[in-house]
Amino acid sequence: MSAPYEFPYLPVCKRFEGCVPWMYLDTRGNVTIWVGFEVPSELAAQSLPLYLPGGTVPATDQEKAAAWETVSAMQPGRLPASYGYSGCPVMLPSDGDALLLARLDASDAELQADYPGYESFPDAVKMALLDMDFNLGDSKLRNTYPRFDAAVDRQDWKTAALQCSREGIQAARNAWTVAQFKSIQETA
Repeated sequence: MSAPYEFPYLPVCKRFEGCVPWMYLDTRGNVTIWVGFEVPSELAAQSLPLYLPGGTVPATDQEKAAAWETVSAMQPGRLPASYGYSGCPVMLPSDGDALLLARLDASDAELQADYPGYESFPDAVKMALLDMDFNLGDSKLRNTYPRFDAAVDRQDWKTAALQCSREGIQAARNAWTVAQFKSIQETA
């Protein structure tokens, strides 16, 4: 990752998203892996770096597709751990983290394009924005939170702290994001 604030965000993201090395159904019933990466099809599953249990033998395309089919047919709404089954292909932590870093780089690029002056924002603000962009997606971040978006455009971190809470996520994650914006107010 290119910026120094991004690497410290990696464990934060993993803590809030959770790291599940096998495919599972997310809260909306989508096949997902690692830290919430959607796997929309068998073909997408085949493109993933997956291994047979033990992590030394790469899974074949057929094994990856079969795992996707098996998981997609399961009942949604269960804990991710319940989707692991004997013999299911898994993602190694190094591969999962590489995918996560690539996604965070993409989020960082989106935020640079969205917010003039982003490069000069305090690191805590960048980490909070990165979390929101990763969690919501760039379009939803910019279009669903207009007061927050306007506050960031003005670099008004106090208002951003008041407007950054998201629905449907852990209270601790919202509290962490608020704390990032508030930390700037306290040092200013």
